[in-house]
Amino acid sequence: MQKYRGIIYVLILLLVFSIVYWIYVYNALHQPGTPVEQDIFSFEEPRIRVRIINSLSSIHINFNDKWHITTGDRKTATDAEKGSRLTVETEKSQLILRGGAHAAIVQSDSIKMSSSTRFGELEIEGVPFGIGWWWGGRENRKYSGDISFYPLADGNIEVVIDVLLEDYLCGVVPYEMGADSPIAALQAQAVAARSEAVMALRSAVYSGPHYDLTSDVECQVFAGNNKRTKKSDTAVKMTQGIVLFANEKPMHAYYSSNCGGHSEKIENVWPDRKRPLPYQNGYFDSKNIYPVDLSSEKLISRWLASRPDVYCNPDFNPQLPEWSAKNFRWSQSFSTAALTRLIARNKDIGNLIEIKPLNRGVSGRISHVQFIGTKDTLDVQSELAIRQIWQPPLRSACFTANKKDGYFILNGAGWGHGVGMCQSGAISQANQGISFEDILMQYYRGAHLKQVY
Repeated sequence: MQKYRGIIYVLILLLVFSIVYWIYVYNALHQPGTPVEQDIFSFEEPRIRVRIINSLSSIHINFNDKWHITTGDRKTATDAEKGSRLTVETEKSQLILRGGAHAAIVQSDSIKMSSSTRFGELEIEGVPFGIGWWWGGRENRKYSGDISFYPLADGNIEVVIDVLLEDYLCGVVPYEMGADSPIAALQAQAVAARSEAVMALRSAVYSGPHYDLTSDVECQVFAGNNKRTKKSDTAVKMTQGIVLFANEKPMHAYYSSNCGGHSEKIENVWPDRKRPLPYQNGYFDSKNIYPVDLSSEKLISRWLASRPDVYCNPDFNPQLPEWSAKNFRWSQSFSTAALTRLIARNKDIGNLIEIKPLNRGVSGRISHVQFIGTKDTLDVQSELAIRQIWQPPLRSACFTANKKDGYFILNGAGWGHGVGMCQSGAISQANQGISFEDILMQYYRGAHLKQVY
């Protein structure tokens, strides 16, 4: 018995440790007020492939570190030294990598660039962004990760970056929310963006043969390292692995820039994405409920002319950034001739006489509109399709249109589709000391948080 005593002691200690551990886990999962649950069905941090370019036929790259370049057959072709500059071009469905003297270095059906260190960086010149929108343009952007190039049938090049999910979020949060936003707002943005990325991986809704997500506004804006700051990176790190759940399943966490005072139901924006869940309903961007039906044509004009006490109103929240403040309420005018030409791209209705809303959502956003002309009419349904009649698209489909002296005057509210989190409202709440958990619960009601890795 003496010789087994040591083994018995060890077994007892292991049993006690196991009991204490599981008591701790149980309490962590069931303690009232615990904002983040540990998901027992956790997984490892995934990698994510993001398409960052698909509309350029020639791409110039500056290397800030040493990078290894391999071809489609996975053979090492060459190294790019720190300070060098190379160009990738297409020719007869092949990629050609050229050097400073424009001599061909590599020719292949695909090219991959990998840094010699995890955080090695390169710069791609003139990356397009905001394509088709009024803020669109091009800028030089810096990236870390594995970067692959593929020729496209139209002669352009598809560029895809492969990174860990948390590194991806570090390139999303400062662009989507603004790196100088208060930390709680950045944390809320990190969780929402992570949830959207997880759902994109699960559903493949934005995917292509070589990528899982895109990097522009049709998905989430990912711009690499350009605007990353210690503050925005910290917000990602502090929320690492935390995802929004509803009905015990990860959920879409849609968000837009400024809801104009009231968020919108998902079915009024994306009819094909109907899900009767509480977090996808529309709410006032406030703890207050105003006695006004924004779907009413008789009342919407009064709402647009008002300045209600909501989180995204800069009158009550002067610390809101300029990009937010100028979009809470807005006005634009268009000549009848100009609008007639825009509508004619879809259908020739003759000269435009009237813009007639047929249905509005709970936020006042138009989901069905009729353009009445001298010869015919054009019916347009869905919030985005209505905005895209204009070029560039309107800030929001929450507007009224009145004709005066040959012009249509549009008075509107908000910037974006209005579903889910109002980024402007999140910033205001964070400035008031509200936590990121409570900010998320304001916009995704009935949801809860889980840490999945």
